[in-house]
Amino acid sequence: MQLACEGHPQIVSVTPGMQFVQNRPSVRPEPVLSPGSDADGIGTIIYGAVIRDGGLFRMWYQAVPADWDGTEDSACVGCVESDDGLVWRRPNYGLREVCGSKNNHLTDLPFHCPSVFIDPGAPDSMRYRAFGWAKPKPDAYRNITQRGYFTAHSADGIHWQLDPDKPLYEGHDVITATWHPYTNDALVMMKRLQWVGGLPRRTFRTSRWTRESVTQPVIALVPDEFDDVVAVSRGFHSADYYGAGLLPTPGVTVGFLWHFRHTLPLSAGVSQYGVYGRIDVSLIYQLGHRGKWLHLPGRTDWLCGPEMPPWARHGIHTADYPIEVGDQTWFYVTGAWHRHGAYLDTSWKPDPKRTAMLQKKGIGSIGVVTWPTNRLLGFEAPLAETIELSPTEVIGPGDMGKSSSLVLNVTTEQDGGVRVALTDAGGAPLRGYAVEDCDPIIGEHSAAKVTWKGNWEIPDQPIRAKVEITRGTIWAFDFREVS
Repeated sequence: MQLACEGHPQIVSVTPGMQFVQNRPSVRPEPVLSPGSDADGIGTIIYGAVIRDGGLFRMWYQAVPADWDGTEDSACVGCVESDDGLVWRRPNYGLREVCGSKNNHLTDLPFHCPSVFIDPGAPDSMRYRAFGWAKPKPDAYRNITQRGYFTAHSADGIHWQLDPDKPLYEGHDVITATWHPYTNDALVMMKRLQWVGGLPRRTFRTSRWTRESVTQPVIALVPDEFDDVVAVSRGFHSADYYGAGLLPTPGVTVGFLWHFRHTLPLSAGVSQYGVYGRIDVSLIYQLGHRGKWLHLPGRTDWLCGPEMPPWARHGIHTADYPIEVGDQTWFYVTGAWHRHGAYLDTSWKPDPKRTAMLQKKGIGSIGVVTWPTNRLLGFEAPLAETIELSPTEVIGPGDMGKSSSLVLNVTTEQDGGVRVALTDAGGAPLRGYAVEDCDPIIGEHSAAKVTWKGNWEIPDQPIRAKVEITRGTIWAFDFREVS
């Protein structure tokens, strides 16, 4: 379905009383994966992804081994499995040695911040695709000579081959990617430092990737003065962006932007930037799958640390993308027990006492937030308002006896409701499709078919749909061809 958002090309107009809103998710009170083995004894971090592969849930994540001393980023990628997405098991792959043993669930992917998805149409040997950051280091199974963002492929998601064996992009640390079924390529988003407002700040570039071609990264997300204003209003000093999860939809691409809000002091030296602070998440979106990324009004947080359970109160990272489970959308997130940089001294070096405290509690655990599918962005009518929709093309009876209907994802109060009037392209009402002819829609509906005295078929001509909403919200819509 098409998510209802400001600027959507199929939304012709909205009355002034309509408010563009977000639907905040439900948060499971306890994490679903926490440190529990030598391979991830200090941290389970969803720098990574969860995929529903047939009847099996599979998760790739950053594992921080029990012997981690804080001196460098972990490049251990764990892969766990689940039947329900909540209870996870750690298979024994016998590939990577940590804490003196290979009896663990680590893959041989040598990435920090692994981003994994299934590449549709790829040969079986390349079914799984990964992006991540890597650097030269002593390693028995990889020969990495340059640092940067790499890509790799795998037949099983466990045994990986770099492709190619040199960096695909410049940069450091966070990279996220997902297959975009509506553009038939992968959308890749990667962190780069850039001077903004007198400070080096974390910005993000995007690239489109297929096995046959790769576009040059372009600047997509740059923190501005308003991000600093929001940070100051929450008790912080300044802000930049740490990462972004991605959700492709038919009409827009939604992003889950990680706001890193800094506390003082900044890093030592001339090029000071944020080291300490908290990471919260807000929604952004891109119209038509290309072009400028837009913030919601006020840049209101979608997930905010102080409102999270204790295991996620001091910082939040998201997976690369959400997944659908039944009529719900599930999104895996990492929650931090400590703020970013908590174990570092003011020279950004590991402090032994702080590191020991962090090791005892753990860096982070992985949990799940959920919301009803297609109910993420919307327009709310506190009283009675109208939103006018237009199909992208003439719809109506087509080949093989198909007809079209209008389907809405809406919620209303019991004393509210939704009714729809159809007009021609010039605004003249269509006979039999007046608002008085429409059968009211009341309550909560994920895909309510609009009917006029029981008739759901839309006339075969250019039309507009004037949706009248009383005390309710329209979340998504679809001019749908049905048999």
